Amino acid sequence: MITINIRKSDKCNGDYSLFISFPYDQYVVNVMREQTIRYWHPDSKEWELPYKNLDKLKDVLKDYDLDIKSSSEIKAEQILNNNQYNYIPKDFKFKTDPFKHQIEGIEYGLKYDKFLLGDEQGLGKTKQIIDLAVIKKQQKGYKHCLIICGVNGLKWNWRDEVSKHSNEKAYILGTRYDKNGKEKIGSMNDRLQDLEIMCVNIKPNDIFDGDFPYFIITNIETLRNEKIIEKLKKLCDNSYINMIALDEGHKCKDPTSQQGKALLKLQAETMVSMTGTPLMNNPLDLYIHLKWLGYEKHAYFSFKKHYCIYGGYGGYQIVGFRHLDQLKEQFEDIMLRRLKKDVLDLPDKIYTTEYVEMGSKQAKIYKEVNAEIRDNIDKVTSAINPLAELIRLRQATGYTGILSSTIQESAKFDRVEELLDEIVANGEKAIIFSNWTAVTNPAYERFKKYNPAIITGETKDRVGEQNKFMNDDSCKVIIGTIGAMGTGLTLTAANTVIFLDEPWNRATREQAEDRAHRIGTKSNVNIIFIICKDTIDERIHDIVEKKGQMADILVDGKISGQNKGLLIQYLLS
Repeated sequence: MITINIRKSDKCNGDYSLFISFPYDQYVVNVMREQTIRYWHPDSKEWELPYKNLDKLKDVLKDYDLDIKSSSEIKAEQILNNNQYNYIPKDFKFKTDPFKHQIEGIEYGLKYDKFLLGDEQGLGKTKQIIDLAVIKKQQKGYKHCLIICGVNGLKWNWRDEVSKHSNEKAYILGTRYDKNGKEKIGSMNDRLQDLEIMCVNIKPNDIFDGDFPYFIITNIETLRNEKIIEKLKKLCDNSYINMIALDEGHKCKDPTSQQGKALLKLQAETMVSMTGTPLMNNPLDLYIHLKWLGYEKHAYFSFKKHYCIYGGYGGYQIVGFRHLDQLKEQFEDIMLRRLKKDVLDLPDKIYTTEYVEMGSKQAKIYKEVNAEIRDNIDKVTSAINPLAELIRLRQATGYTGILSSTIQESAKFDRVEELLDEIVANGEKAIIFSNWTAVTNPAYERFKKYNPAIITGETKDRVGEQNKFMNDDSCKVIIGTIGAMGTGLTLTAANTVIFLDEPWNRATREQAEDRAHRIGTKSNVNIIFIICKDTIDERIHDIVEKKGQMADILVDGKISGQNKGLLIQYLLS
């Protein structure tokens, strides 16, 4: 007889675990040891396994007598219905028609109150969350859904998406109007004032009409304010905020940072972390997802001790990782992730690398910057982030006006203008990306004849610029930084995406590409990389594309391990 007790978890993540005891049997012992996540309790002589393993165990141990018991705090229906979806109510009316995978995502959210929505970029995660939140309001009487944006500019995008996909209203914390009636986002004190009003349930007509809208939107930086966190926590604890969605959750990955600590304080009945790139480069990035959603019980120190291999000077440096099969299983168990190729019949991406040769004056500036860096190579490699020391060199391939008041050349701009002439002649539009406003701003001036839109960290009305590009036939190009325009926007009016320079990792680049390659894309998307021959551009493109030894040294655009000199020498070669 094998006894399986279902009760509150001790060491496994999640609310409940399987506690298994049996007379010695080598086959059953081997079954226990084969489980990726399992713990032995010597005092009670029980194996603890994740609750989700129950069905698998029943199958593997089908020739044994199983006595399955549950503690009194677990309702029988929680066990019986564990694998059943809560389907969308028949009387629920979608404002915009969902795709099949979006319906499945909503139903997944009706089954699991806390999960990670890891759909690939372009599959409409925002719509799924909006519809889920509205259904929860109808079913459970939710009062408010809080949207926390990992990228600042996504606030306006969320507000527009709420209006597009639902009949609810959305309010960005701190919204104010100047004397001319122009909207602006106020200070932290303005956001705090809004929350204080919510706490006492007052209706201030001078800020907005009527009650606070159902959707409340803010950015992750807001969480750095201790008073704001105190108010948000109170609203969550008093069930005034019943649902929280964290968009671009991978941007908030440090549980020791001020905003990371603040995020962990906010708990609601329904919590969803959203990211199209959930498995970036560093396994430690997964901790805050697991901890915030309630599936990781250990402190960050213990988590690192279990999954990290330490070495280097003093034995304190992380030199590798272990037990990643456990982490992968644990993470995938809380994540719903679909890829575009599996759920959508989208056109292809077509990649092209175009090499350009710098003119003599631009080449001279590039060589001068390269020589200066080589002369100070020791300072570069000892810097906290050596890659930041190479920015001037990278910008020299983009536009010399950044570095010289007399020489203003760009072989890249020259080639892009030729491409744009052809694209526009074919009745199409294009997106142009760079890492820096120092490059996008002169590009905007250079390509004025195409009536460009622009989105950078300096842009105040991102949605307005997005709408201009999508709806104004005279606007043929949109120019922006990867940081500001690479996430959260739909730019499917474009058939071509041009990179003047690339980010350090492929996931970030693919996010940017997918502004054009997503739901609504009707034709193939041409992705073009403009690379100056015999420069650092080639080495970076090689790193991002091939993900070989040099790519392994990079983690989120920063150098890991003890290989700084090796990477810098390669980039300067």
